[in-house]
Amino acid sequence: MQQTKLGSKARRPGLPRPLKIMAFASTLFLSACASNDGSRSVDNEFPSESTPDSTGALIAEAIASDGADRAELSLLAAREIEDSTAYSLTDLQLEDFDFGNLQNPILKTEIALLAAQAAAADNDHARALSSLQSLDISNLTIPPQLLARYYQQQGDSLRDLGQASAALDAYISATEADQLSGEISDSVWELLQSRSDSELGSLASSSASYAARGWVELARVSRNEQLSIRGQLDAINQWQRIWAQHPAVNRLPSPLQELSSIWDKRPRHIALLLPVQQPAGLAIQEGFLGAYYQALQISRDVPSISVYDSSNISSIESLYNQAVDNGAELIIGPLNKDYVNRLHAMNELPVPTLALNYADTTTAGPDNLFQFGLAPEDEITQAVLAAWQQGHRNAALLTPADASYDRLQAVFSNTWNELGGRLVSRSTFTGDSDFTGVIKRLMAIDSSEARAERLLQILPRNTMEFTPRRRSDIDFIFLMANPRQGRQIKPTLAFYFAEDLPVYSMPSIYDGLNNSSANQDLDGIVFTVEPWLLSNDELKSGFADSLRPVQGPLQRLRALGIDSYRLYARLQQLDSGQLQSLRGATGILSLSPARRLQRQLQMARFEQGEAVVIPMTDSSPGE
Repeated sequence: MQQTKLGSKARRPGLPRPLKIMAFASTLFLSACASNDGSRSVDNEFPSESTPDSTGALIAEAIASDGADRAELSLLAAREIEDSTAYSLTDLQLEDFDFGNLQNPILKTEIALLAAQAAAADNDHARALSSLQSLDISNLTIPPQLLARYYQQQGDSLRDLGQASAALDAYISATEADQLSGEISDSVWELLQSRSDSELGSLASSSASYAARGWVELARVSRNEQLSIRGQLDAINQWQRIWAQHPAVNRLPSPLQELSSIWDKRPRHIALLLPVQQPAGLAIQEGFLGAYYQALQISRDVPSISVYDSSNISSIESLYNQAVDNGAELIIGPLNKDYVNRLHAMNELPVPTLALNYADTTTAGPDNLFQFGLAPEDEITQAVLAAWQQGHRNAALLTPADASYDRLQAVFSNTWNELGGRLVSRSTFTGDSDFTGVIKRLMAIDSSEARAERLLQILPRNTMEFTPRRRSDIDFIFLMANPRQGRQIKPTLAFYFAEDLPVYSMPSIYDGLNNSSANQDLDGIVFTVEPWLLSNDELKSGFADSLRPVQGPLQRLRALGIDSYRLYARLQQLDSGQLQSLRGATGILSLSPARRLQRQLQMARFEQGEAVVIPMTDSSPGE
């Protein structure tokens, strides 16, 4: 049989066209009277076997028609296209459809939805949104399930156009229109999770509807207890009692539905593999146990903990196997990079393992291996992005003259170049001695002084007035230094005419102590930092009361220990994608495809000797 070409006038086999349209019209009528089962209005049309030829003929007939006939035939064709590999919705050519000639509100909404879906399939989300906005939906009487579909499609289009706030409003309208579907529930939740704490607070005060306020409150209580699954479950149960009429009460977002199962499957016995005779290992253990005892105040149902000292071992494999043989269901550690490399090279690991460092290779290791640490790459990348977002394009780099910083210099240079920036000057320093020569080289003051010296030799005079000039093509300085070095470098920059240059740095510039008199010499420096160092977490006061005082590096390692405990029941959630991020003590944590935990740190600035948090919405962190 000869294939029917698109655009021909051939009729589709089956019922005569008048009866087909009558059947479709009766379907529209039934959809207006249907129960809220979420089905589409064309789903009840009687079955009819279709072939590529018959589907093509129906598409051609729809295109050749106009008005209500074209709308009805397009919907019939769309139903067959769903099961076809030969055609797509774009073949219906609905971009030029005139909705003005349609009188039936159900048919008008159905065809607008179909046009939007066809445009979205063609990645033309602006046209999809335009198709939906051609309707005055508030003046149309249509079934609730169709109204929910309209708002859901509107939300999809707005989300794909990057209009997150409007998309959230549309999805919430869909939840108000009809019985909530899991897909819409998850869409609302995904957008809410992308909002900052301050944005959720603003939404809570500005939400006008019961449904909107309930969604925001669910997001807030869930986030407030994110560090404890047991606390989170209790908070959600309390929310369900308070918001008993909310559409999400019986249809929680998928990540929240899974919490009970995740809690039931959590590890009950954890082994810590740490060099506790070393300051770094001891600080991590202190942070871990601090978080453990904090969790114990919420619920007595905490895992048992076994600590294995890796300070003087010769083989990580034997210590690891000992922990497994003793019943460990999760291992946290080791800290030593060489030991992590050994685990990474294994074909498989018997239990989930959260290593507290990163292997040298960035490829994924065994399925059970997760890697977590205070990677300076995260710290540098975020500071570089902050500088770029402030419009800086020409950078100067100042670092210690130490081979251990070669890799960090390369990270900065590569990241900056990939963004499109230029590294126009770099200089290194040794120790904490006089930084005059270092700054002169960085700012080309020495070149300016040399030119003046040559000029003095040429001119027939013994003296002349001279003011050196720094190079003018530097937008900002990226500084790798500790607080002691920074307190000398920043004033030296000011002395050599660079006081106005923004300076960005890493967490190492902050010792975590309240020392405003000494830190005033750091004023103006913008830096990345672990949120815990700037927070009022009750653990900090507990440590201050009961443990030895420590400065920046060891405080940061305590934060690593805190997060390693709080992650223990969340690893599988992160790995499966049910949980996109976790707000931890070391930053907002997310998992890469290679199961390496990445951190989004806090941004801060020294002001009058105090480290002041820069909100994410701050438009001028470098000024």
